[in-house]
Amino acid sequence: MSVNTEKSMLNGTRVAGLGMAQEPWLAPEGTMDIVLESLRQLIDYELAVILSFEGKDTLRVRTMKGPLATRRLADFSISLLERRDLALLLAAGEPRLLSTERGFVDTYAEILDLPEGHSCLAAPLTVEGTAIGLLTFDHRSCGVFSDQILRFIGVISRLIAVALAQSEASRNLRDRNRLLLEERNRLLARDAEAFGDLAGTSPVWVEALDAIKLVAATESPVLLLGETGTGKEEAARAIHKLSARAAGPFVAVNCSALPASLAESELFGHEKGSFTGAQALRKGRFELAHGGTLFLDEIGDLPLEIQPKILRALQEGRFERVGGESPVSVDVRIVAATHVDLGAAVEAGTFREDLFYRVAVFPIRMPPLRERGQDSILIAELFAARLRSRPGWQDLAFSAEALDLIARRDWPGNVRELRNAVERAAILAKGGIIGAQELCAGDWAQGRAVTPPGLPVPGVCSDSRSFPEAPFRVPTLREAEREHIRTALARVRGRIYGPDGAAAALGLPPSTLQSRLKKLGLDPKDYRRE
Repeated sequence: MSVNTEKSMLNGTRVAGLGMAQEPWLAPEGTMDIVLESLRQLIDYELAVILSFEGKDTLRVRTMKGPLATRRLADFSISLLERRDLALLLAAGEPRLLSTERGFVDTYAEILDLPEGHSCLAAPLTVEGTAIGLLTFDHRSCGVFSDQILRFIGVISRLIAVALAQSEASRNLRDRNRLLLEERNRLLARDAEAFGDLAGTSPVWVEALDAIKLVAATESPVLLLGETGTGKEEAARAIHKLSARAAGPFVAVNCSALPASLAESELFGHEKGSFTGAQALRKGRFELAHGGTLFLDEIGDLPLEIQPKILRALQEGRFERVGGESPVSVDVRIVAATHVDLGAAVEAGTFREDLFYRVAVFPIRMPPLRERGQDSILIAELFAARLRSRPGWQDLAFSAEALDLIARRDWPGNVRELRNAVERAAILAKGGIIGAQELCAGDWAQGRAVTPPGLPVPGVCSDSRSFPEAPFRVPTLREAEREHIRTALARVRGRIYGPDGAAAALGLPPSTLQSRLKKLGLDPKDYRRE
Protein backbone atom coordinates (compact mmCIF):
# COMPACT_ATOMS: atom_id res chain seq x y z
CA MET A 1 0.00 0.00 0.00
CA SER A 2 1.09 3.59 -0.45
CA VAL A 3 2.23 5.40 2.67
CA ASN A 4 0.15 8.44 1.90
CA THR A 5 -3.08 6.80 0.84
CA GLU A 6 -4.91 10.13 0.63
CA LYS A 7 -2.77 11.16 -2.34
CA SER A 8 -3.86 9.52 -5.57
CA MET A 9 -1.58 7.72 -7.95
CA LEU A 10 -2.62 9.49 -11.09
CA ASN A 11 -3.07 13.22 -11.56
CA GLY A 12 -3.16 14.74 -15.05
CA THR A 13 -3.77 18.49 -15.04
CA ARG A 14 -3.11 21.62 -16.98
CA VAL A 15 -2.01 24.63 -14.94
CA ALA A 16 -4.50 27.33 -15.89
CA GLY A 17 -3.14 30.76 -16.69
CA LEU A 18 0.54 29.83 -16.56
CA GLY A 19 0.90 29.09 -20.27
CA MET A 20 2.29 25.62 -19.70
CA ALA A 21 0.79 22.14 -19.80
CA GLN A 22 1.66 19.06 -17.79
CA GLU A 23 1.29 15.57 -19.13
CA PRO A 24 -0.37 12.96 -16.91
CA TRP A 25 2.14 11.75 -14.34
CA LEU A 26 2.59 9.16 -11.65
CA ALA A 27 3.31 10.40 -8.15
CA PRO A 28 6.42 8.77 -6.58
CA GLU A 29 4.28 6.55 -4.33
CA GLY A 30 2.14 5.50 -7.27
CA THR A 31 5.18 4.73 -9.43
CA MET A 32 6.68 2.52 -6.75
CA ASP A 33 3.35 0.80 -6.07
CA ILE A 34 3.23 -0.35 -9.70
CA VAL A 35 6.88 -1.44 -9.67
CA LEU A 36 6.55 -3.51 -6.51
CA GLU A 37 3.30 -5.08 -7.68
CA SER A 38 4.99 -6.06 -10.96
CA LEU A 39 8.02 -7.52 -9.15
CA ARG A 40 5.71 -9.74 -7.16
CA GLN A 41 5.03 -11.64 -10.39
CA LEU A 42 8.72 -12.58 -10.44
CA ILE A 43 9.81 -12.65 -6.81
CA ASP A 44 8.05 -14.48 -3.98
CA TYR A 45 8.19 -11.85 -1.25
CA GLU A 46 5.95 -11.20 1.74
CA LEU A 47 7.15 -7.65 2.33
CA ALA A 48 8.74 -5.23 -0.12
CA VAL A 49 9.66 -1.75 1.09
CA ILE A 50 11.14 1.32 -0.59
CA LEU A 51 12.83 3.84 1.69
CA SER A 52 14.17 7.23 0.60
CA PHE A 53 16.45 9.73 2.26
CA GLU A 54 14.95 12.29 4.59
CA GLY A 55 17.87 14.51 5.39
CA LYS A 56 21.44 13.28 5.23
CA ASP A 57 21.43 10.31 7.60
CA THR A 58 17.81 9.13 7.83
CA LEU A 59 15.85 6.69 5.68
CA ARG A 60 12.05 6.82 5.82
CA VAL A 61 9.54 4.33 4.41
CA ARG A 62 7.87 5.66 1.27
CA THR A 63 5.98 2.64 -0.13
CA MET A 64 5.34 -0.97 0.89
CA LYS A 65 3.66 -4.03 -0.57
CA GLY A 66 2.93 -7.60 0.46
CA PRO A 67 0.98 -9.58 3.07
CA LEU A 68 3.22 -8.32 5.89
CA ALA A 69 2.71 -4.65 5.01
CA THR A 70 1.22 -2.80 7.98
CA ARG A 71 0.29 0.78 8.76
CA ARG A 72 2.76 0.68 11.63
CA LEU A 73 5.51 0.84 9.01
CA ALA A 74 4.04 3.97 7.39
CA ASP A 75 6.15 6.44 9.35
CA PHE A 76 9.03 4.09 10.17
CA SER A 77 12.48 5.62 9.81
CA ILE A 78 16.05 4.33 10.17
CA SER A 79 19.00 6.37 11.43
CA LEU A 80 22.15 5.43 9.52
CA LEU A 81 24.18 6.75 12.43
CA GLU A 82 22.77 3.84 14.46
CA ARG A 83 22.68 1.31 11.62
CA ARG A 84 26.25 1.30 10.36
CA ASP A 85 25.60 -2.02 8.57
CA LEU A 86 23.06 -0.35 6.26
CA ALA A 87 25.28 2.71 5.86
CA LEU A 88 28.10 0.45 4.64
CA LEU A 89 25.71 -1.38 2.30
CA LEU A 90 24.59 1.94 0.75
CA ALA A 91 28.19 3.05 0.37
CA ALA A 92 29.08 -0.23 -1.40
CA GLY A 93 26.23 0.26 -3.85
CA GLU A 94 25.56 -3.47 -4.35
CA PRO A 95 22.58 -5.62 -3.23
CA ARG A 96 23.14 -8.21 -0.52
CA LEU A 97 21.41 -11.12 1.15
CA LEU A 98 21.27 -10.11 4.81
CA SER A 99 21.80 -12.56 7.63
CA THR A 100 21.73 -11.98 11.39
CA GLU A 101 24.52 -14.52 11.62
CA ARG A 102 26.82 -12.11 9.79
CA GLY A 103 26.18 -9.17 12.11
CA PHE A 104 23.17 -7.62 10.37
CA VAL A 105 20.25 -6.46 12.51
CA ASP A 106 16.72 -7.25 11.36
CA THR A 107 15.67 -4.07 9.50
CA TYR A 108 12.12 -3.92 10.87
CA ALA A 109 12.63 -5.65 14.22
CA GLU A 110 10.89 -2.77 16.02
CA ILE A 111 7.69 -3.36 14.05
CA LEU A 112 7.59 -6.97 12.84
CA ASP A 113 8.42 -10.17 14.72
CA LEU A 114 9.98 -12.25 11.93
CA PRO A 115 11.37 -15.74 12.63
CA GLU A 116 15.08 -16.37 13.08
CA GLY A 117 16.85 -17.03 9.80
CA HIS A 118 14.13 -15.59 7.61
CA SER A 119 14.99 -14.45 4.07
CA CYS A 120 16.02 -10.80 3.69
CA LEU A 121 17.45 -8.94 0.69
CA ALA A 122 18.50 -5.26 0.53
CA ALA A 123 19.50 -3.26 -2.54
CA PRO A 124 20.74 0.37 -2.62
CA LEU A 125 18.90 2.69 -5.00
CA THR A 126 21.59 4.75 -6.69
CA VAL A 127 21.69 7.30 -9.51
CA GLU A 128 25.11 8.12 -11.00
CA GLY A 129 26.85 6.65 -7.96
CA THR A 130 24.75 8.56 -5.41
CA ALA A 131 22.44 6.62 -3.10
CA ILE A 132 18.90 8.03 -3.01
CA GLY A 133 17.19 5.19 -1.13
CA LEU A 134 16.99 1.53 -0.19
CA LEU A 135 14.90 -1.39 -1.49
CA THR A 136 14.27 -4.36 0.84
CA PHE A 137 12.52 -7.73 0.45
CA ASP A 138 11.55 -10.05 3.32
CA HIS A 139 10.01 -13.53 3.58
CA ARG A 140 9.35 -15.53 6.73
CA SER A 141 10.80 -18.68 5.16
CA CYS A 142 14.55 -19.16 4.81
CA GLY A 143 16.42 -19.53 1.52
CA VAL A 144 13.72 -17.90 -0.63
CA PHE A 145 16.02 -15.42 -2.38
CA SER A 146 18.66 -17.08 -4.58
CA ASP A 147 21.85 -15.67 -6.05
CA GLN A 148 20.04 -15.41 -9.39
CA ILE A 149 17.35 -13.21 -7.78
CA LEU A 150 20.08 -11.16 -6.15
CA ARG A 151 21.69 -10.44 -9.54
CA PHE A 152 18.30 -9.60 -11.04
CA ILE A 153 17.53 -7.12 -8.23
CA GLY A 154 20.96 -5.57 -8.78
CA VAL A 155 19.92 -4.65 -12.31
CA ILE A 156 16.29 -3.69 -11.66
CA SER A 157 17.17 -1.53 -8.63
CA ARG A 158 19.03 0.90 -10.93
CA LEU A 159 15.92 1.33 -13.07
CA ILE A 160 13.76 1.81 -9.96
CA ALA A 161 16.17 4.49 -8.72
CA VAL A 162 15.95 6.39 -12.02
CA ALA A 163 12.14 6.21 -12.03
CA LEU A 164 12.01 7.43 -8.43
CA ALA A 165 14.39 10.33 -9.12
CA GLN A 166 12.44 11.44 -12.21
CA SER A 167 9.13 11.23 -10.38
CA GLU A 168 10.55 13.27 -7.49
CA ALA A 169 11.75 15.91 -9.94
CA SER A 170 8.27 16.02 -11.47
CA ARG A 171 6.76 16.45 -8.01
CA ASN A 172 9.13 19.35 -7.26
CA LEU A 173 8.14 21.03 -10.54
CA ARG A 174 4.46 20.64 -9.70
CA ASP A 175 5.04 22.09 -6.23
CA ARG A 176 6.67 25.17 -7.77
CA ASN A 177 3.77 25.50 -10.20
CA ARG A 178 1.35 25.22 -7.28
CA LEU A 179 3.10 28.07 -5.48
CA LEU A 180 2.82 30.20 -8.62
CA LEU A 181 -0.84 29.31 -8.87
CA GLU A 182 -1.47 30.32 -5.26
CA GLU A 183 0.25 33.64 -5.90
CA ARG A 184 -1.83 34.19 -9.02
CA ASN A 185 -5.05 33.51 -7.12
CA ARG A 186 -4.11 36.02 -4.45
CA LEU A 187 -3.76 38.65 -7.16
CA LEU A 188 -7.06 37.87 -8.84
CA ALA A 189 -9.48 40.77 -9.07
CA ARG A 190 -12.94 40.32 -7.58
CA ASP A 191 -14.53 40.54 -11.01
CA ALA A 192 -12.42 37.69 -12.42
CA GLU A 193 -14.02 35.36 -14.93
CA ALA A 194 -14.42 32.64 -12.32
CA PHE A 195 -16.74 34.91 -10.35
CA GLY A 196 -18.87 35.96 -13.31
CA ASP A 197 -21.94 34.26 -11.79
CA LEU A 198 -21.18 35.40 -8.24
CA ALA A 199 -21.93 39.12 -8.45
CA GLY A 200 -22.07 41.24 -5.31
CA THR A 201 -20.15 43.76 -3.21
CA SER A 202 -21.66 43.40 0.27
CA PRO A 203 -19.16 42.67 3.08
CA VAL A 204 -20.61 39.21 3.86
CA TRP A 205 -20.46 38.26 0.17
CA VAL A 206 -16.91 39.53 -0.30
CA GLU A 207 -15.90 37.50 2.75
CA ALA A 208 -17.31 34.36 1.11
CA LEU A 209 -15.51 35.11 -2.19
CA ASP A 210 -12.23 35.66 -0.35
CA ALA A 211 -12.63 32.26 1.31
CA ILE A 212 -13.25 30.68 -2.11
CA LYS A 213 -10.08 32.23 -3.53
CA LEU A 214 -8.08 31.16 -0.49
CA VAL A 215 -9.09 27.49 -0.57
CA ALA A 216 -9.20 27.10 -4.36
CA ALA A 217 -5.43 26.76 -4.71
CA THR A 218 -5.32 23.89 -2.19
CA GLU A 219 -6.43 20.28 -2.53
CA SER A 220 -8.53 20.38 0.65
CA PRO A 221 -12.18 19.26 0.63
CA VAL A 222 -14.65 22.15 0.84
CA LEU A 223 -18.14 22.17 2.37
CA LEU A 224 -20.46 24.91 1.10
CA LEU A 225 -23.23 25.81 3.54
CA GLY A 226 -26.30 27.88 2.81
CA GLU A 227 -29.96 28.02 1.97
CA THR A 228 -31.35 26.81 -1.33
CA GLY A 229 -30.61 29.22 -4.17
CA THR A 230 -27.62 30.99 -2.58
CA GLY A 231 -25.21 30.00 -5.36
CA LYS A 232 -23.49 26.94 -3.90
CA GLU A 233 -22.99 25.20 -7.25
CA GLU A 234 -21.63 28.41 -8.83
CA ALA A 235 -19.21 28.68 -5.89
CA ALA A 236 -18.10 25.08 -6.47
CA ARG A 237 -17.46 25.83 -10.14
CA ALA A 238 -15.43 28.90 -9.15
CA ILE A 239 -13.28 26.79 -6.82
CA HIS A 240 -12.68 24.37 -9.70
CA LYS A 241 -11.80 27.12 -12.19
CA LEU A 242 -9.30 28.69 -9.79
CA SER A 243 -7.60 25.41 -8.90
CA ALA A 244 -4.80 23.46 -10.54
CA ARG A 245 -7.53 21.11 -11.78
CA ALA A 246 -9.19 23.72 -14.00
CA ALA A 247 -8.38 21.75 -17.17
CA GLY A 248 -9.94 18.62 -15.67
CA PRO A 249 -13.62 17.69 -15.50
CA PHE A 250 -16.17 19.23 -13.14
CA VAL A 251 -18.79 16.60 -12.32
CA ALA A 252 -21.87 17.54 -10.29
CA VAL A 253 -24.03 15.00 -8.47
CA ASN A 254 -27.38 15.81 -6.83
CA CYS A 255 -27.31 13.45 -3.85
CA SER A 256 -30.97 14.08 -3.03
CA ALA A 257 -31.92 12.58 -6.40
CA LEU A 258 -29.98 9.32 -5.83
CA PRO A 259 -32.26 6.40 -4.91
CA ALA A 260 -30.59 4.07 -2.42
CA SER A 261 -30.84 1.11 -4.82
CA LEU A 262 -28.90 2.90 -7.58
CA ALA A 263 -26.61 5.20 -5.59
CA GLU A 264 -23.61 2.83 -5.53
CA SER A 265 -23.74 2.16 -9.28
CA GLU A 266 -24.23 5.87 -10.05
CA LEU A 267 -21.26 6.98 -7.95
CA PHE A 268 -18.84 4.09 -8.46
CA GLY A 269 -19.98 2.47 -11.70
CA HIS A 270 -20.55 -1.23 -12.37
CA GLU A 271 -19.00 -4.14 -14.24
CA LYS A 272 -20.70 -5.87 -17.13
CA GLY A 273 -23.15 -8.47 -15.85
CA SER A 274 -22.93 -7.31 -12.22
CA PHE A 275 -26.74 -7.16 -12.06
CA THR A 276 -29.75 -7.55 -14.31
CA GLY A 277 -29.57 -4.94 -17.05
CA ALA A 278 -25.82 -4.25 -16.67
CA GLN A 279 -25.01 -5.03 -20.28
CA ALA A 280 -21.70 -3.15 -20.35
CA LEU A 281 -19.10 -1.66 -18.05
CA ARG A 282 -20.19 1.76 -16.83
CA LYS A 283 -17.98 4.32 -15.13
CA GLY A 284 -19.37 6.09 -12.10
CA ARG A 285 -19.17 9.76 -11.19
CA PHE A 286 -15.95 9.30 -9.21
CA GLU A 287 -14.18 7.90 -12.30
CA LEU A 288 -15.66 10.55 -14.58
CA ALA A 289 -14.27 13.25 -12.27
CA HIS A 290 -10.72 11.79 -12.30
CA GLY A 291 -8.18 14.61 -12.46
CA GLY A 292 -10.84 17.19 -11.67
CA THR A 293 -13.51 18.10 -9.12
CA LEU A 294 -16.52 16.12 -7.91
CA PHE A 295 -19.34 18.31 -6.58
CA LEU A 296 -21.64 16.45 -4.16
CA ASP A 297 -24.69 18.70 -3.94
CA GLU A 298 -27.03 18.16 -0.96
CA ILE A 299 -24.63 15.65 0.56
CA GLY A 300 -26.83 15.48 3.63
CA ASP A 301 -29.34 13.44 1.59
CA LEU A 302 -26.87 10.65 0.78
CA PRO A 303 -28.34 7.22 1.57
CA LEU A 304 -26.80 6.05 4.84
CA GLU A 305 -25.83 2.65 3.41
CA ILE A 306 -23.55 4.20 0.73
CA GLN A 307 -21.72 6.57 3.09
CA PRO A 308 -19.03 4.06 4.26
CA LYS A 309 -17.93 3.38 0.68
CA ILE A 310 -17.77 7.10 -0.08
CA LEU A 311 -15.66 7.63 3.04
CA ARG A 312 -13.21 4.95 1.89
CA ALA A 313 -13.01 6.45 -1.60
CA LEU A 314 -12.24 9.88 -0.12
CA GLN A 315 -9.63 8.53 2.28
CA GLU A 316 -7.79 6.12 0.00
CA GLY A 317 -8.56 7.41 -3.49
CA ARG A 318 -9.69 3.96 -4.57
CA PHE A 319 -12.85 1.83 -4.67
CA GLU A 320 -14.39 -1.16 -6.45
CA ARG A 321 -17.13 -0.92 -9.05
CA VAL A 322 -20.36 -2.80 -8.35
CA GLY A 323 -19.58 -6.42 -9.21
CA GLY A 324 -15.85 -5.69 -9.51
CA GLU A 325 -12.92 -7.20 -7.63
CA SER A 326 -9.99 -4.99 -8.69
CA PRO A 327 -9.71 -1.57 -7.03
CA VAL A 328 -10.01 1.54 -9.19
CA SER A 329 -7.71 4.45 -8.28
CA VAL A 330 -8.87 8.01 -8.87
CA ASP A 331 -7.58 11.51 -8.16
CA VAL A 332 -10.61 13.63 -7.27
CA ARG A 333 -11.09 16.79 -5.26
CA ILE A 334 -14.33 16.89 -3.31
CA VAL A 335 -16.52 19.97 -2.97
CA ALA A 336 -19.76 19.27 -1.11
CA ALA A 337 -22.81 21.41 -0.40
CA THR A 338 -25.79 21.24 1.90
CA HIS A 339 -28.65 23.43 3.09
CA VAL A 340 -29.29 21.34 6.21
CA ASP A 341 -27.48 21.16 9.55
CA LEU A 342 -25.12 18.21 9.11
CA GLY A 343 -24.21 18.35 12.79
CA ALA A 344 -27.84 17.69 13.66
CA ALA A 345 -27.93 14.90 11.06
CA VAL A 346 -24.90 13.30 12.73
CA GLU A 347 -26.65 13.44 16.11
CA ALA A 348 -29.81 11.97 14.56
CA GLY A 349 -27.80 9.09 13.09
CA THR A 350 -28.65 9.90 9.45
CA PHE A 351 -25.13 11.06 8.54
CA ARG A 352 -21.85 9.42 9.53
CA GLU A 353 -19.67 11.46 11.86
CA ASP A 354 -16.41 10.32 10.23
CA LEU A 355 -17.69 11.31 6.79
CA PHE A 356 -18.77 14.68 8.16
CA TYR A 357 -15.27 15.46 9.43
CA ARG A 358 -13.81 14.24 6.13
CA VAL A 359 -15.82 16.64 3.92
CA ALA A 360 -15.99 19.59 6.34
CA VAL A 361 -12.27 20.43 6.26
CA PHE A 362 -12.94 23.98 5.01
CA PRO A 363 -16.57 25.12 5.41
CA ILE A 364 -17.75 28.24 3.59
CA ARG A 365 -21.12 29.86 4.36
CA MET A 366 -22.96 31.30 1.37
CA PRO A 367 -25.12 34.13 2.79
CA PRO A 368 -28.78 34.53 1.73
CA LEU A 369 -29.90 37.58 -0.27
CA ARG A 370 -31.63 39.15 2.74
CA GLU A 371 -28.18 39.61 4.37
CA ARG A 372 -26.53 41.10 1.28
CA GLY A 373 -28.02 44.58 1.15
CA GLN A 374 -27.98 46.13 -2.34
CA ASP A 375 -26.51 42.99 -3.97
CA SER A 376 -30.00 41.97 -5.12
CA ILE A 377 -30.07 45.00 -7.46
CA LEU A 378 -26.68 44.08 -8.96
CA ILE A 379 -27.80 40.49 -9.50
CA ALA A 380 -31.11 41.55 -11.06
CA GLU A 381 -29.23 43.83 -13.48
CA LEU A 382 -26.89 40.93 -14.35
CA PHE A 383 -29.89 38.77 -15.27
CA ALA A 384 -31.45 41.63 -17.26
CA ALA A 385 -28.18 42.16 -19.17
CA ARG A 386 -28.27 38.53 -20.31
CA LEU A 387 -31.91 38.80 -21.34
CA ARG A 388 -31.15 41.85 -23.51
CA SER A 389 -29.44 39.57 -26.01
CA ARG A 390 -32.84 38.17 -26.98
CA PRO A 391 -34.38 39.64 -30.14
CA GLY A 392 -36.49 42.75 -29.37
CA TRP A 393 -35.38 42.92 -25.72
CA GLN A 394 -32.41 45.26 -26.11
CA ASP A 395 -34.32 48.07 -24.30
CA LEU A 396 -35.14 45.97 -21.24
CA ALA A 397 -34.75 48.03 -18.04
CA PHE A 398 -36.10 48.43 -14.50
CA SER A 399 -38.27 51.27 -13.26
CA ALA A 400 -37.33 53.03 -10.02
CA GLU A 401 -40.26 51.31 -8.27
CA ALA A 402 -39.06 47.91 -9.43
CA LEU A 403 -35.53 48.55 -8.16
CA ASP A 404 -36.91 49.69 -4.82
CA LEU A 405 -39.01 46.52 -4.60
CA ILE A 406 -36.00 44.33 -5.44
CA ALA A 407 -33.90 45.98 -2.73
CA ARG A 408 -36.63 45.78 -0.06
CA ARG A 409 -37.79 42.22 -0.55
CA ASP A 410 -36.33 39.30 1.44
CA TRP A 411 -36.32 36.84 -1.50
CA PRO A 412 -36.73 33.63 0.54
CA GLY A 413 -35.82 31.62 -2.57
CA ASN A 414 -32.64 33.71 -2.89
CA VAL A 415 -30.91 34.11 -6.27
CA ARG A 416 -32.98 31.40 -7.93
CA GLU A 417 -36.24 33.13 -7.02
CA LEU A 418 -34.88 36.52 -8.13
CA ARG A 419 -33.76 35.14 -11.50
CA ASN A 420 -37.19 33.62 -12.16
CA ALA A 421 -38.94 36.83 -11.12
CA VAL A 422 -36.79 38.96 -13.47
CA GLU A 423 -37.32 36.64 -16.44
CA ARG A 424 -41.06 36.44 -15.80
CA ALA A 425 -41.29 40.22 -15.49
CA ALA A 426 -39.31 40.67 -18.72
CA ILE A 427 -41.81 38.47 -20.56
CA LEU A 428 -44.75 40.43 -19.16
CA ALA A 429 -43.05 43.73 -19.98
CA LYS A 430 -42.45 42.48 -23.55
CA GLY A 431 -38.79 43.40 -23.35
CA GLY A 432 -39.49 46.99 -22.26
CA ILE A 433 -39.58 48.69 -18.86
CA ILE A 434 -40.08 46.33 -15.91
CA GLY A 435 -42.26 47.92 -13.24
CA ALA A 436 -43.18 46.70 -9.77
CA GLN A 437 -46.43 45.31 -11.19
CA GLU A 438 -44.65 42.99 -13.64
CA LEU A 439 -42.08 41.99 -11.02
CA CYS A 440 -44.82 40.86 -8.62
CA ALA A 441 -46.93 38.97 -11.15
CA GLY A 442 -46.85 35.23 -10.54
CA ASP A 443 -45.53 35.42 -7.00
CA TRP A 444 -44.90 31.70 -6.67
CA ALA A 445 -43.40 32.07 -3.19
CA GLN A 446 -46.89 33.22 -2.11
CA GLY A 447 -48.69 30.50 -4.08
CA ARG A 448 -50.24 32.80 -6.74
CA ALA A 449 -50.59 32.39 -10.47
CA VAL A 450 -49.39 34.94 -13.03
CA THR A 451 -51.43 38.15 -12.99
CA PRO A 452 -51.35 40.00 -16.34
CA PRO A 453 -49.98 43.55 -16.09
CA GLY A 454 -52.65 46.22 -15.64
CA LEU A 455 -54.67 44.20 -13.11
CA PRO A 456 -54.34 44.80 -9.35
CA VAL A 457 -51.92 42.43 -7.63
CA PRO A 458 -53.03 41.61 -4.07
CA GLY A 459 -50.83 40.90 -1.07
CA VAL A 460 -47.10 41.28 -0.91
CA CYS A 461 -46.58 43.38 -4.02
CA SER A 462 -49.57 45.72 -3.65
CA ASP A 463 -47.54 47.80 -1.22
CA SER A 464 -43.79 47.82 -1.75
CA ARG A 465 -43.30 49.17 1.77
CA SER A 466 -44.38 45.97 3.53
CA PHE A 467 -44.23 42.28 2.81
CA PRO A 468 -46.60 40.26 5.07
CA GLU A 469 -46.37 36.55 5.76
CA ALA A 470 -47.65 34.11 3.13
CA PRO A 471 -51.38 33.27 3.62
CA PHE A 472 -50.59 29.55 3.58
CA ARG A 473 -47.58 27.30 3.39
CA VAL A 474 -47.12 24.22 1.22
CA PRO A 475 -45.35 21.44 3.18
CA THR A 476 -42.03 20.23 1.82
CA LEU A 477 -41.73 16.78 0.25
CA ARG A 478 -39.83 15.58 3.33
CA GLU A 479 -42.57 16.84 5.64
CA ALA A 480 -45.29 15.28 3.48
CA GLU A 481 -43.44 11.95 3.34
CA ARG A 482 -42.93 11.95 7.11
CA GLU A 483 -46.60 12.63 7.78
CA HIS A 484 -47.67 9.94 5.28
CA ILE A 485 -45.46 7.32 6.95
CA ARG A 486 -46.61 8.43 10.44
CA THR A 487 -50.24 7.88 9.38
CA ALA A 488 -49.44 4.40 8.08
CA LEU A 489 -47.57 3.46 11.27
CA ALA A 490 -50.44 4.69 13.44
CA ARG A 491 -52.99 2.58 11.52
CA VAL A 492 -50.97 -0.63 11.87
CA ARG A 493 -49.81 0.15 15.42
CA GLY A 494 -46.14 0.37 14.50
CA ARG A 495 -45.96 -3.01 12.70
CA ILE A 496 -43.38 -3.05 9.84
CA TYR A 497 -43.44 -6.59 8.46
CA GLY A 498 -46.18 -8.89 7.20
CA PRO A 499 -49.17 -8.40 4.91
CA ASP A 500 -50.80 -6.10 7.49
CA GLY A 501 -47.62 -4.12 8.18
CA ALA A 502 -46.72 -0.57 7.21
CA ALA A 503 -44.27 -1.70 4.48
CA ALA A 504 -47.02 -3.57 2.61
CA ALA A 505 -49.46 -0.68 3.08
CA LEU A 506 -46.93 1.78 1.62
CA GLY A 507 -45.82 -0.55 -1.17
CA LEU A 508 -42.19 -0.55 0.02
CA PRO A 509 -39.71 -3.32 0.88
CA PRO A 510 -39.34 -3.49 4.68
CA SER A 511 -35.61 -2.70 4.45
CA THR A 512 -36.34 0.47 2.46
CA LEU A 513 -38.98 1.54 4.96
CA GLN A 514 -36.55 0.95 7.84
CA SER A 515 -34.02 3.20 6.10
CA ARG A 516 -36.62 5.93 5.55
CA LEU A 517 -37.75 5.73 9.19
CA LYS A 518 -34.19 6.25 10.39
CA LYS A 519 -33.64 9.16 7.99
CA LEU A 520 -36.91 10.83 9.04
CA GLY A 521 -36.34 10.26 12.77
CA LEU A 522 -39.39 8.01 13.24
CA ASP A 523 -39.52 5.09 15.72
CA PRO A 524 -42.20 2.39 15.17
CA LYS A 525 -42.26 1.77 18.95
CA ASP A 526 -43.96 5.14 19.40
CA TYR A 527 -47.02 3.82 17.56
CA ARG A 528 -47.46 0.51 19.35
CA ARG A 529 -50.50 0.60 21.67
CA GLU A 530 -51.75 -2.04 24.08
